[in-house]
Amino acid sequence: MQTVSIIITVYNGADYLEECLESVLSQTLSDTEVICVDDASTDNTPQILKAYENKITVITNTENCMAGESRNRGFQKAVGEYVVFLDADDVYEPDMLQKAYHKAKSCGADICIFKEDLFSDSLEKRTNYAYAESIMKELGERAFFSPKELSDTLFDLWNGWAWDKLFRREFILETGLKFQKLKSSNDGFFVHAALACAERISLLNEVLVHHRMGNGNSVSNTRDQAWESCLMYLKELRSYLLHKGLFACYEGSYLNWTMDFLYWNYQTLNEINRGKLADAMRSFFLDELNVPQYDRKDFYNDFYEWFAGCIIRQEEHKIPLSEDERFRKIYQQNKQKMEALYQYLSSRHWKAALWGAGIRGRAFAEVYGGKWDCLECAYDMDESKQGKMLPGGLLIRKFDVRKKDEIDCILVLNEAHLLSTAESLGEKKAVLFDMNLYLDTPYEIEDCVVK
Repeated sequence: MQTVSIIITVYNGADYLEECLESVLSQTLSDTEVICVDDASTDNTPQILKAYENKITVITNTENCMAGESRNRGFQKAVGEYVVFLDADDVYEPDMLQKAYHKAKSCGADICIFKEDLFSDSLEKRTNYAYAESIMKELGERAFFSPKELSDTLFDLWNGWAWDKLFRREFILETGLKFQKLKSSNDGFFVHAALACAERISLLNEVLVHHRMGNGNSVSNTRDQAWESCLMYLKELRSYLLHKGLFACYEGSYLNWTMDFLYWNYQTLNEINRGKLADAMRSFFLDELNVPQYDRKDFYNDFYEWFAGCIIRQEEHKIPLSEDERFRKIYQQNKQKMEALYQYLSSRHWKAALWGAGIRGRAFAEVYGGKWDCLECAYDMDESKQGKMLPGGLLIRKFDVRKKDEIDCILVLNEAHLLSTAESLGEKKAVLFDMNLYLDTPYEIEDCVVK
């Protein structure tokens, strides 16, 4: 038996396919099989796959079936102990599968999760993906964990994509899970249902996948062509959890992830499709999910409750579409949480600074800059911003590890900057505060302080 079956679906992926295949075929783990499913490509994809035919198994669809069904067909041919479903435009670290397989195998995990970063034009210019780093650190130090330990946040902590997870094949066969036949969000149901059903999950807290952004042919760039896919995925996940008797366990995470994911999809659609999605969401919120039954405390971020209310009341014109309006509204809606954080900082006589003077930093300063007397400045590494002022009189400064300022706490508004901010701190004793974790989860203030 092979250790891992690597299933790659591709549709008109000639531009990046060779780079992907080379990174897969150079994996340090032995006894693997590579199964490529060509989803009726019309570019040079078939010719590229033919050049590798002595190293891989190729399945050719006679008509375009979309990525979800193509993954199902690839899985039917797989014989590995574990399987991984990869995208044909990403690049993978050579020891990705070796590390993931050995961690999963050592504890009998049903799923092993690892991390990714993002790039567009060059692998040399990668950016961090936003993770709840304090939680990732704690879970990464453990052999495995049960998903029920994270029942309130399971779907929020890991997106429903398949290419950063290794699955035990027998586990998938036992659950009977299949990818949905959707043009977009086709792996969301499969991944989140698998996470909820697993007995043991292990985490590798290191970046092993480099995910390509901005590829127009990628399945993640087809939302306007299939505006309803996001809702179909969430409906199927809810039905499955109810059928398995798991919905009550994961209800909080499901409710909040649903609002987060649907808002993000709504924000990215064109005007016509936004209207269609709003009508479909209204029906779902009232007739199936029964959103009015939930109290304010059931929503981790008050913005989620407000967003759902706008949809139900047919007040979609109030929903922000731009990023600056979105974060300004988030900070405004979460007055209760923000007041608690202010009192926490003030009671300790901590002086605080924002990390970053971009969209989030400006939005935060517009709402709280002139009101929080504990807020001293904003740090930004962009020299063009340094020396300027944010609303509320916050000076944008360069962070200097050698300078002995009196900042006790740095509010990191974007989780993607947590690791780089921690590295910049050096010997400074200031603590970091994960604002994303605080606003988007039920965790208390102390849980969001990164020591």
